[in-house]
Amino acid sequence: MNDLIKYLTLSDPNVRYVALAILLLGGVSGAVGTFNFLRKKTLVGETVAHSMLPGVLIAFVLSGVKDPLVLISGAAVSGWLSIWVVDYITRHSKIKGDSALAIVLSSFFGLGIVMLTVIQRTYGREQSGLDHYIFGNAAAMSPEDSVVFGIISLVVLLIVAWHYFSLKAVVFNQDFAQSVGINTKWIETLISFITILSISVGIKAVGIVMMSALLIIPPTAARFWTDKLGRMLLISGAFGAISGWLGAFISYSYSSMPTGPWTIVMISLIAFVSMMFAPNKGVVFQRWSKLLVKRRMNEENLLKTAVQLEVRGQGKLFNRRSISARQFFDPRLWNRTIKRLRRKGLVKKVHTGFTLSTEGRAIGAEIDRRHKIWEVYLQRRMQMSVHLVHDEADTMEHFLTPEIEAEILKELGLCSRFNPLLEIHEIVPEGA
Repeated sequence: MNDLIKYLTLSDPNVRYVALAILLLGGVSGAVGTFNFLRKKTLVGETVAHSMLPGVLIAFVLSGVKDPLVLISGAAVSGWLSIWVVDYITRHSKIKGDSALAIVLSSFFGLGIVMLTVIQRTYGREQSGLDHYIFGNAAAMSPEDSVVFGIISLVVLLIVAWHYFSLKAVVFNQDFAQSVGINTKWIETLISFITILSISVGIKAVGIVMMSALLIIPPTAARFWTDKLGRMLLISGAFGAISGWLGAFISYSYSSMPTGPWTIVMISLIAFVSMMFAPNKGVVFQRWSKLLVKRRMNEENLLKTAVQLEVRGQGKLFNRRSISARQFFDPRLWNRTIKRLRRKGLVKKVHTGFTLSTEGRAIGAEIDRRHKIWEVYLQRRMQMSVHLVHDEADTMEHFLTPEIEAEILKELGLCSRFNPLLEIHEIVPEGA
């Protein structure tokens, strides 16, 4: 509890620097990653992150210092170079974009590992800490690092806010963006620029290997919660910030725990929860929705079949056997459906079976009506055999809205007072 209070109050200077820096990093990375996610270029972040290692090492060799601005500058230059190389390969060869990204990623990262090995043997203690750029070491961050984090994060957010509508247009429809006078090349360059800035500032905290995850996972999780770009940016940024905050807290509470990996674990957990439980798009919600639709279809099928039996002179009473003779129901499905219909007051129990209530009979007749309307449409407009239309109509009858029904009746020239009890060959057009 004391650790939690100290962490939340930021009373410890070391905690203050690390927590605020990782919070900013997660928030900015999540927001920036949204644009690459929507452009279907999520691997760009992965490639740029791995390609920054040689830039960090070259900057160290040329300057002889481990100043964060110097190393970040080297990382940014290397990141730009990797994007240029990918673009050059895709333009002047038959190699596809994803293959080019893989080639550049592995080549730059392999070169970086070789350079790191050489530098470690050559520079001795002076190179200490450079290996942190691979897996990250947020605990080793200084106040200067936090200031750099804050400045770059602010710059990135200002760029996104200033060019929001242009970014939105290019992400969703480049042709439209060009038609309204937006320089799409410049906006794409801007997206690459803020991506490189975010990655270059973050590799010190979470490392090259894991930095790409902060660009990919937050927008992926946010996509389950909204279809609006503005909301997605906020949610993605919030997810990234929360995961960074939690990762830093775990690292603070357990000194042996690294901040970067735990940040990725937290954002992965958030993504899993989003995938499972998000409204409308979550797995649980979708399965529940499908179950409700299946239940409704079963209920309507039973009511419809009971109406058909009654119309054909087989009486108002029905049971599982009489229903199954026209419409298949397995025993478990039958029992559950009957119970639900009785609770809704649509079916009544009598001593020898079941009968429809007035409301249940009306619903069943309406479903039968929709069924026949769709059968007619398939037969007359789609030229389907009369023997094949029944199965198709069995599904569509449950999703035929009043608007669609009106359009179909108009197209077919059928009377709006169409009697659901008539067979297909008995249907007469409007005005007949």
